[in-house]
Amino acid sequence: MLYHLWVRHHLRPGDFWRLPRGERLLLLAFAENEMDRMAAQN
Repeated sequence: MLYHLWVRHHLRPGDFWRLPRGERLLLLAFAENEMDRMAAQN
């Protein structure tokens, strides 16, 4: 998941972990949704 955020959105893991917990959870949910949509297209 963190790899996806780094490669697709240029969010480094250290920057991710410095975010407040609520923002991290929101980003993880959005990234999971995005990866599900990408998988469904293939």
